Amino acid sequence: MDVEPVAPADRLRIAVLGDFDGVHTRSWLRWFIERGHDVHAISFYPPATPVDGVTMHVLRRRATTAATAPPTAPDSPSRVPRGLVRLLHGARYRFAGLPRVLREIAPDVFHGHFLVEHGFYGAIAGFHPYVVTAWGSDVLVEPECDGITRMIARWTLRRADLVTSNNRYMADRIAALGAPRSKVEVVTLGADRYFTEQRDASVNVRGRAPGQPPCVLSTRAHEPLYNIGEIIDAYADVARSQPDARLVVAHGGSLTERLQRRAREAPGRVEFIGFIDRVALRDAMTGAEVFVSVPSSDGTSVALLQAMAAGCFPIVSDLPTQRELVEDGVNGFRVPLHRPDVLAERIARALADAPLRRAAAARNLEIVEERGLNETEMARMEGRYLGLRRTQSK
Repeated sequence: MDVEPVAPADRLRIAVLGDFDGVHTRSWLRWFIERGHDVHAISFYPPATPVDGVTMHVLRRRATTAATAPPTAPDSPSRVPRGLVRLLHGARYRFAGLPRVLREIAPDVFHGHFLVEHGFYGAIAGFHPYVVTAWGSDVLVEPECDGITRMIARWTLRRADLVTSNNRYMADRIAALGAPRSKVEVVTLGADRYFTEQRDASVNVRGRAPGQPPCVLSTRAHEPLYNIGEIIDAYADVARSQPDARLVVAHGGSLTERLQRRAREAPGRVEFIGFIDRVALRDAMTGAEVFVSVPSSDGTSVALLQAMAAGCFPIVSDLPTQRELVEDGVNGFRVPLHRPDVLAERIARALADAPLRRAAAARNLEIVEERGLNETEMARMEGRYLGLRRTQSK
């Protein structure tokens, strides 16, 4: 991102608690690092990859023989309620020295990411001003899984000075969990302006070159939530009538090998390109007619906003959070969950309708510039941080 340095009087010391092996927390930090703020990252164990530009505070060093799992709630089914595991982890963070580390840092603002885990663990420390960001499943799914997690969500929200969400629907759900509406703000982690800068190179704007095969793109993780197998099945139906069409599958995950086997059995041409940098990602998005993202649950997807910014035509799950961005049949398509037959029909229709894709590309650029650019949204977040600092100093 092209970010102007912060004025000395506005420079903040920001402490952040989150999953620094995850893309969202790292992406959130990046703007504040490049802006020149004094950013401190607090992690229970050292992240697998260093976070450049921050002062890292590690509460526990991993043993050379990893006998204990890091403190995150399990993804696999268990007889133990996830909320009970989170209560245990909250105690681990406290006894590992989180309050002491915060006293040493003395930040202007403390920010926890993911409401029912790091958001909760941070709230236990009792530091203010405290900001919590909800990302999606921590509001839309987890509080419904067990009573303890719901209690954790409500308890954490009452102790936050500010709560942010990625979209209005989630903001309403946060308020329903007990957060005062005046303390809830929509701040969207979205696309860098970089993704808009080659929009005219999009195949949906310039047209497909002679002999260039149509392309469908998927960039979500290869995990059960994201239903990548259904995308492959839908594409296979399309390929039977449009054998020149290809499906490009980026990213990776626990299901990658299984998905590759599934693709080998399907007609057409499926390419797995793995994890790619943002230059290659933008090239993939400008080179694809259609972007498909059909998870069973979702917040505001960064990948979706990137695709919209780059000119790709989006086809998404018909979820409340997606209705804020995609008007069915206007700037994309929404499809019912777990209906690869409907998804196949929508992919085929999108590939066949160049005027629709071209009009959608223009509208989607407007939407991203209105509410999905990181440079704009993170500047708003900086303003809220500064406001909290002023309030705390009174």
